[in-house]
Amino acid sequence: MARRHPWDPHPCLPMVPGPVSNGEFVPEAASRRHRQVVAETIAIADAAARRLHMDRRRFLQSAGGMAALLSVLDLASCAENASRSGQAARPGGRYRVPPPDNLPACTHALGSQNEFVFDGHTHHVMPQDPWAHNAPETVSLVLGMLPAGCAETNPLDCVNRAAYIHDVFVASDTTVALLSDVPSSGPADAALPFTDALATQAMVAQLAHGGASRVLLHDVVAPNFGPLGARLDDMSAQASTGRVAAFKVYTAWGPGGRGFALDDPSIGLPVVQRAHDLGVRVLCGHKGLPLMRFDLSHNGPADMVAVAKAFPDMQFVVFHSAWDPNRPEGPYDPANATSGVDSLLKALDDHGIAPNANVWADLASTWRVLLSEPDQAAHVLGKLLSRVGEDRVLWGTDAIWYGSPQPQIMAFRAFEITPAFQETYGYPALTEARKRKVLGLNGARLYGLDPEATRCALAADAVTRAKEEHAALVRTTALPPPWRARGPITRRQVVEWLRRSRAPWSPV
Repeated sequence: MARRHPWDPHPCLPMVPGPVSNGEFVPEAASRRHRQVVAETIAIADAAARRLHMDRRRFLQSAGGMAALLSVLDLASCAENASRSGQAARPGGRYRVPPPDNLPACTHALGSQNEFVFDGHTHHVMPQDPWAHNAPETVSLVLGMLPAGCAETNPLDCVNRAAYIHDVFVASDTTVALLSDVPSSGPADAALPFTDALATQAMVAQLAHGGASRVLLHDVVAPNFGPLGARLDDMSAQASTGRVAAFKVYTAWGPGGRGFALDDPSIGLPVVQRAHDLGVRVLCGHKGLPLMRFDLSHNGPADMVAVAKAFPDMQFVVFHSAWDPNRPEGPYDPANATSGVDSLLKALDDHGIAPNANVWADLASTWRVLLSEPDQAAHVLGKLLSRVGEDRVLWGTDAIWYGSPQPQIMAFRAFEITPAFQETYGYPALTEARKRKVLGLNGARLYGLDPEATRCALAADAVTRAKEEHAALVRTTALPPPWRARGPITRRQVVEWLRRSRAPWSPV
């Protein structure tokens, strides 16, 4: 038997705890605490599976396995707090789950609550497109995010359109998703050109009834590559399809490693004005979460918030909520708000933008990483709900880079901001009503969807039927879990990604 790397967690864990990456940033090394979380989760699963006369692998892929992991994360957080303070722990975030061996209760608590789930941040690639030859760095990034055990002749097929439809819609409770691309200079090196995104949308729509679609589309604009006029013309051409739900920018991405400011009158503001004039009143921007080779001087949210002030009839989505994995999250500290979620709050304060105005905060990757750190997660959610506004926090998962988003959804259902943090910092309780807003109702409002009408139209489509068949197979067979993490989990794996990205590329 091949020996696993010291931080290669058990392959049947419902989700990898601790530092993970979507391939865009280097995670911290796994701590002793995270290794202990894995060991304790396996021990609990062993005991529970024996009591239930189940195979441990089957138990781990059930809601009971997820409950075991979340309960251990909860205990680890309490122990860490007690160790730091030397007294009884007062946790800020916690998971409320039934005993792991009570499978019906775990399924009820962590399974579908009949929410409308709108994932505003998802991805897939087109393996046969020109980018596979023209963009070796992007190819290397995507290869670093492949699922374990990918056995396709062309490895990029493991994150293709079919994998996307399965992971996002069949293997999770996601109702509707917004499909996006990764940074590129234009169609020739785009992993998901807009024309291919249109085809994905059309394919999924063919599976639905009543004209409803499960997929909305971004169009990524890179105004600092080539003539600005050509980029603006591209915006007009894509908008003419009637399919652009929002434009998206990577302000820290650019030729020679130089980004741009969204409030720069020579490049950024023309993009915002063109979107406004085209009637596409939603603009999304990658902020925080510094990707490798990004211009960090243009990665903060201040320029986006400034533009939001200047365009009050448009809506601006700060992707990743400006979270920075290099900055631990705590209570808001305006005196030291140079990065992280605090930099978003500081920008809102500086520009006088009130809660629930026209600035929105997206949780993609932010929640996935911080769910293993309940206190930091409570600070982030508490700050966003109270300052950005409970009607302006958006669900996003960065699927399919992490695989199926279902573990993220289940963890969010179980998560609470404790009374201690509510009292100390003025954070709101994470009630069921607020969770429903975050998981989908806020996104539906932003993109003009009627949640009930959409769910009704999709209730009997082919995707729903496939999901029901999939669930039946999981219950009755040894079907592998759909939750296996994708992507580089450790620092070592991301360093390997960097090594490959500098090597000559030959098409797969």
